[in-house]
Amino acid sequence: MKKPIVVAVVCGSIMVLARIIMGGLVLLSGQASLLFILLPIALVLLILIGIIKGQRLAWQWGRLLGLFGAVVLSLAAAGAFARVPDQPALLVVAILIALQGIPLFPMFFALGTVGAKEHFRVICPDCGQSKVRGGNFLFTKVICRKCNTQWA
Repeated sequence: MKKPIVVAVVCGSIMVLARIIMGGLVLLSGQASLLFILLPIALVLLILIGIIKGQRLAWQWGRLLGLFGAVVLSLAAAGAFARVPDQPALLVVAILIALQGIPLFPMFFALGTVGAKEHFRVICPDCGQSKVRGGNFLFTKVICRKCNTQWA
């Protein structure tokens, strides 16, 4: 497995582990339902499995949700850390939120490297361009934006 894929999987796994710990704490406090906790974990696990298998849809969603989640969770962690002096109990929550958001930044960047694009077969076989668009809904076919070559 290529290094960018290993980086993405490790970063995603750190996020899932922090989410599981935080979900367990929330579940013990009775503040949320089991579905509310398991749904995001299942989504990230599906994306991680797809990244390992080289599925382009997982690559696309890993980058999109990775960047979005990194920004939102990092801002939430910063807000929680800002309130720690007033409420020391928020320190654990702030750390768990940070452990969910911060690893998504390297995941986003790792999935944008040439090695990752080779793993997901999004480099045009004709012109070598990596600017592609999906040829169908599930991204099993790819169309090059430069030369319009289509491949599976």
